[in-house]
Amino acid sequence: MVSIKDTEVILVEAVQPFDINSLGNLFGGRMLEWMANIGTVAATRFSRGPAVLAYLDRHFFIRPVRLGEFVILKARVEYAGTSSMEVRIEAWKESLGSKPALVTMATASFVAVDEYGVPRPINNVLEPTENERQIYEEMRRRHEERRRKIGDRKVRRFDLTDPTNGLKWRVESSRWAMPSDAFVGNLVSAGRLLAWLDEIAGLLAARYSGGIAVTGSVDETAFYAPIRVGDIITVRAGITYVGKSTMEIMLDVIAEGAYGQARHVCTAYYTYVHVDSSGRPAPVPEYVPSNDYEKKLFMEGEGRRQVREEELARIKREWMGSET
Repeated sequence: MVSIKDTEVILVEAVQPFDINSLGNLFGGRMLEWMANIGTVAATRFSRGPAVLAYLDRHFFIRPVRLGEFVILKARVEYAGTSSMEVRIEAWKESLGSKPALVTMATASFVAVDEYGVPRPINNVLEPTENERQIYEEMRRRHEERRRKIGDRKVRRFDLTDPTNGLKWRVESSRWAMPSDAFVGNLVSAGRLLAWLDEIAGLLAARYSGGIAVTGSVDETAFYAPIRVGDIITVRAGITYVGKSTMEIMLDVIAEGAYGQARHVCTAYYTYVHVDSSGRPAPVPEYVPSNDYEKKLFMEGEGRRQVREEELARIKREWMGSET
């Protein structure tokens, strides 16, 4: 039996020239890859075997990370069920002579799997200390809520409908899943997938805004099926909502095996901010929905924007004053 603190994993990454955009800031996709990787390490280490990302909660990039700064990543298992684990992931930045500052924080659900990607029992027991009991119970409730949210996982897994069809601003990209993309066995790293999504969505946001677009947030994302080495991965992206300086982009991922069997991997919403040469938010062209489908998605996007603003305000109240 191990406590929550015993499951903690820490990784330090130095931001290097190939990690940054033209403003000298860390790419959001690189941060997403690091976060998913350390979360996978924590889950794999605790479960004593392979683990895959099943659900990623909404999270925000609160402040940029500059070239030459260090990113301190922390992950720990805060709840464990039969085969699933709830993992908290934090990313802090630090430069020489300065105190660490929070960049982003997320909670995620991982599932222990065997070499075929099938869920397996966790070969360990999480026993929180008295001081950790509240954290454990909070994550247990979050776990139960997630189970309700993904109750349609088996149905969604085979839904190959293209939700970007009919959108004026859309793009589609395909690629092979290579052995170098795998984290364990023949299963593609969730971090690599998240980085791909950020790259594709970021390009679409830059094309629409006519300038630099940085990652602002990633909404809740459920993963319905794994991607295996040798699969063809197709990402379909489209703009669903535009604010004064922000753009929401929907990304839909399909994986197709060697014999044609296709699977719906996930549908995600990334939000980007158009910035000027000094990194400050800048206006984007007005978006006018051109058909009923675009109007529907725009209204749904407005609702998500309001939820994001409320949640971001809460996170800043709870975290920005307690950075140590």
